[in-house]
Amino acid sequence: MRSFKNTTRRTAMAVIAGASFVLSAGPSLALEKIVGVTAQGGPTAQLFPFFIAMEKGYYKDEGLDVDIKFSKGSSDGARQLAAGNVEFAIVSAAALMQTQYAGFPLKVIMQVYYPDTFDIVVPEKSDIKSIADLKGKTLGLSDLAGGEVTMTRASLSVAGVKEGSEVKMVVAGEGDPTTIRSFEEGRIQAYAGAKRDILLIPAQGIPLRVITPPEVATFPGDGLAVRAETLKEKPETLAKLVRATLKGWAWAKAHPDEAFMLMKTKWAAATLGDNPVAEPFWKLVLAYYTAPSEVEKHGTILPARWKNYMDFMQLGEEEQKPLKGPVELDALLTNDVVDKAYVGLDLKSVN
Repeated sequence: MRSFKNTTRRTAMAVIAGASFVLSAGPSLALEKIVGVTAQGGPTAQLFPFFIAMEKGYYKDEGLDVDIKFSKGSSDGARQLAAGNVEFAIVSAAALMQTQYAGFPLKVIMQVYYPDTFDIVVPEKSDIKSIADLKGKTLGLSDLAGGEVTMTRASLSVAGVKEGSEVKMVVAGEGDPTTIRSFEEGRIQAYAGAKRDILLIPAQGIPLRVITPPEVATFPGDGLAVRAETLKEKPETLAKLVRATLKGWAWAKAHPDEAFMLMKTKWAAATLGDNPVAEPFWKLVLAYYTAPSEVEKHGTILPARWKNYMDFMQLGEEEQKPLKGPVELDALLTNDVVDKAYVGLDLKSVN
């Protein structure tokens, strides 16, 4: 069995020769090529709707040749989008709001994950019961530039805990042996990271308890975003992209076991193939794509949840604020593309 360390996203990046690795629906002169980037460092089951759309030819059916590149995280992916290196990005809501605030006009055209994908945890027997109890402690993270940083800083702000003077944040692995040693040697007393990485820790002998503030459960996860100019220039192309992706999601929802095997043996084999928590991770991923009850059309953006996150990110002292001021959500978010994608679309008949 491959070690836990070898199942991390950084190892996957090495295996696939870094963030320049590209997955393609298949080149064709007759197809319109569209290039995107994801916050993921390598192929992961979290992208299953896109991979299934490639596997089943749904993008090709829409006349598209879709390439997805990998990045060093949401901030990196958002920068690539803003710089015009790609036409779409699948990155965190926080990174998209921060990029919009920095003056780069974006449009979020589809909700990819519905819940936020990060948590803050402590060992089950720890005396730490809440974020406020982190004063005087050290908090481990997988990456000081990762998506968990925004959520963690906002959580500290709400609890009145000052980063630096009251709680120290250090890099402590990705749920791998580095994380385990950090806990066992007392280097860290809590850990913040992707839920997929956190799954690995109990499997290595450290039962955990979640202390993430309840507000975080209502925050939106990753969105599919484009530059505002791209939406103006290619609205039909983007509707086709969303429509085919929705078909990929619908097929996997109807055939979860088959979709899991495709991820495990082909599309995400580098990170899922012999991962000891592959099945729990797959269940977690499916939960990412489970929309709240008020969503009638999967992929629809819920602006109220984005506003809650935006407000949360502006709490605390100035230097701790992940977002220095509000953004115009009406300018950032649109459900027009999802609505257009659903015209004539019958997801129940997808095969």
